[in-house]
Amino acid sequence: MMKRVLQLSMRADPLNPLDGGETGGQQVLVRQMGRNLQHLGYAVDVMTVRQRQEVAERSSFGHLGQVIRLTGWEDRVWSDDQWHNVRDQLVDQVLTWVNDQHREYYAIHSHFWISGMVAQKVAEVLQVPWIHSPYKMAEWTRRPGDRISPVRMQWERQLLTQAQAIVVPYLEESEMIHQTAPDVPLYVVSPGVDITNFFVRDAGPLLRGLGLYRPPLLYVGRLEEGRGIKEVLEVMGQHPLPDDLTLLVVGGSPGEVLGGLPTNPTLAELARPLGKHIRFLGPTPHHAIAIYMGSAAALIAPNQGPTLGMAVVEAMASGCPVIGTNVPGVQDWIESGFNGILIDRTRIDQLWEAALQLWNNPSQARQWGMNGQEMVQRHHTVNHMAQRLQTVYEEVASSGHHETSVGY
Repeated sequence: MMKRVLQLSMRADPLNPLDGGETGGQQVLVRQMGRNLQHLGYAVDVMTVRQRQEVAERSSFGHLGQVIRLTGWEDRVWSDDQWHNVRDQLVDQVLTWVNDQHREYYAIHSHFWISGMVAQKVAEVLQVPWIHSPYKMAEWTRRPGDRISPVRMQWERQLLTQAQAIVVPYLEESEMIHQTAPDVPLYVVSPGVDITNFFVRDAGPLLRGLGLYRPPLLYVGRLEEGRGIKEVLEVMGQHPLPDDLTLLVVGGSPGEVLGGLPTNPTLAELARPLGKHIRFLGPTPHHAIAIYMGSAAALIAPNQGPTLGMAVVEAMASGCPVIGTNVPGVQDWIESGFNGILIDRTRIDQLWEAALQLWNNPSQARQWGMNGQEMVQRHHTVNHMAQRLQTVYEEVASSGHHETSVGY
């Protein structure tokens, strides 16, 4: 009989055309997991909330998968407390759909704490093994300026002790979680990249399209405090810049970039004096980001706190070296002098200087890029990720009792 998995991803619709905002990396990860598990013979239902009226309630998601969107939640922006207050309604909607469709699941896999609080009750009612991926736990990912709600922190800790297994992307996160939930099995499943989309490209078409003469430096990510982009702009404004140097900034939520400038007043004020040396391209579909990564001289990752790290590993797959800070999700991928450079997160001036040096040394940038690409192709494709996740599902679903361990 076919094994069917229910993945709950309440906030991150894997088919959202723009992977951005707080859930950007998670959207990509859930999409890649779901699609590639189907290649291993699993049927996959991904359940999320419908964010806009014009989006279909159900969408095909591969030959054995679909995305189901719960209705009644369109065009709403929820606080953590509001998500907590509607938990029972979401649980009822999930269970109603499952019962109406006569679904039987081999396992339930929840992504992020909001999905986890729904999955906890759904798994209890259906008597199905439940695996939880916490992603960006508040205590672990807190950045300067972050405000974390007590309800979120309470749920995150509670879910760790109730799930049958926990899946995390990096070893350091597993060690922290093990201290909170020592009796729950932990598995490390690192992110994987679709190497049919992320690969080295001829930079010519991109350069001609943007009117550039040399491959640019690249930043991909959100624009708010804690991502390091403000600090990069400050450093750029303090030093003379080569005439043909350009930093492309890709990302942000819809509405955060208008007319080529960020709507954030602080970022806009820092960006204006830089003129042609910086371009804000705004939110960009995931497949299009691959074009920039495959054509850039280097990616800068100035994160000031832990991150999921999808941009870093995707850049490596694209043959793009990475200059990043020593925070989880960045440092896990970079070996200084081999596929990039790691810099202390407080020294953005050194990060920018290292990026300029690499930009001025194309042969070294190409070699480091090739090193990173080979690393991803050997160990961190979407196929590798799906195979590791399959091992987790089989172990958790086939045994009612597990010894405490950290799996790899």
